[in-house]
Formats: sequence, C-alpha cells, structure tokens
Amino acid sequence: MCVDKLYLLPVAFVVLLPVTFLITYAIAVSDEEVAPFFPFISDTGTLPPESCIFGQLLNIAAVLILIVIYLRYKQITAYIAITNLTRPSPRTNTGFFVLGLLSGIGLSIVANFQVENSKGIHIVGAVLAFIVGGAYFFTQTYISWIFRDIPGFTKTILVTRLVICILYASFFIIGVATFVVSKRKLGKQKISTRLWTSDYKGYPEHVVSSVVEWLGSFLICVYVATFIPEFKHMRLETKWQLELATGELQPVV
Repeated sequence: MCVDKLYLLPVAFVVLLPVTFLITYAIAVSDEEVAPFFPFISDTGTLPPESCIFGQLLNIAAVLILIVIYLRYKQITAYIAITNLTRPSPRTNTGFFVLGLLSGIGLSIVANFQVENSKGIHIVGAVLAFIVGGAYFFTQTYISWIFRDIPGFTKTILVTRLVICILYASFFIIGVATFVVSKRKLGKQKISTRLWTSDYKGYPEHVVSSVVEWLGSFLICVYVATFIPEFKHMRLETKWQLELATGELQPVV
C-alpha cells in the first residue's frame, strides 16, 4: 500500500491552528469574555462555548503535528541509512523525535486543560508545546544544514528555518520578560488576564507579552509550512505479506 500527498498534513496543520485561534478569539470578544486588544491565546479558549471549540480543534491539530513529526523522523532515518553519515546518529535523530512528540503532546494538554480551570497542568502543556517545540525546531534546522540534498530542500528553506528559530527565541525572551514586569507592576491587584485593560498597571507590558505570543504561534505555522516542499517528494509505503497458515495479513517490518 502506498500513500502519497503527505504534504497535505503540514498544510492542514498550518491552516487549522490559526483558524482555531481566530474562531475562539472572535467568540470570546463577542461575548465580552476577554479584552479585545490582544488577549493571551489561552484566555480566548478558557470559557465555554469557545473552550469546546478550542479543545476540539487543537486536539486535531495535535494529531496532525504528531504525524508530521513522525514522518520527518522516518525521512531523516532513511537519509542517515542512505548516506552513512555519523552525524546525526540514529540515536540522536530518535532524541529529536522524542522532543517533537513531547511538543505535540503539550499542544493537546493545552487544549484539554484550560488555564483558569487547571492552571498548573496548562502551564506544563504550554512549556512542552512552546519551549520544547522551539527546541525541536532548532534540531530540525541543524539537520537541514547536514542533509541539504533532500528532494525539495532549498537554501531558502534553510535560511527561513534559521531566521524563524532566531525570531522565535527572541520573542520568547521578550514575552517572558514583559510578562514578569507586567505582573510586578500589577502588584497585589487581583484580575484575570482575560480582563486586563489599560485601567490597570502593567498593561503596556501585558500587551507586548500577548503580541509576541501571537507572533510566536504564527512562526510555528510558518516553520511547519517549510516541510511542505520536502513532503511533496515523500511517499509512505506499507508492505504486507499473506500468512497462508492463518489466512491473516501481517505487516513486513
């Protein structure tokens, strides 16, 4: 059995993720459940009915990105075997694969544990999705530098991935720094980040932190989109053999 058009998987993820965020943002703003000017992404999906949409669509996105990560792992595994290069080793590639799996699982955790209902678990999911996911991007950029003869790969893709990694790391540092400053300025005032407006201290820093979060999410989509040209040259094949004694089909590994 042969499966082609694998490039549609990253395409689906790239489309679904921003659509999810925009839908939940629109509902949350229309219901006046968040401040309209750049709330945190998680705040737009923390209350029903938008939390239901947020969870359902992000779970689908998590499955898509996990499949993409697996296919990328198999792609690099094949090239390591073909080229006989010692760097990266199969074990290193497996380690990179695990990072990707953790990031995908983190996205699912973010989807299912809303920040106002299970804040601790939600933060764990966000760390896996955004920090571990960012580390995974760096590993794939490193691999791109080594395997520059993969069909569909170009220097433009390499440069794009490198620039995205640098911007992503910069946005992360800015986002964390401004969030910490905003919370310190807010002081002992008790307010949900959903309703943080200019009436409260630390608002400008809060806006900067939320803006870079949205930009970082956009960069994730752009990075995954860079896999599309390479996936156009990939084909997944599953071989089967007929076990005559039992009459059952069994996969040939």
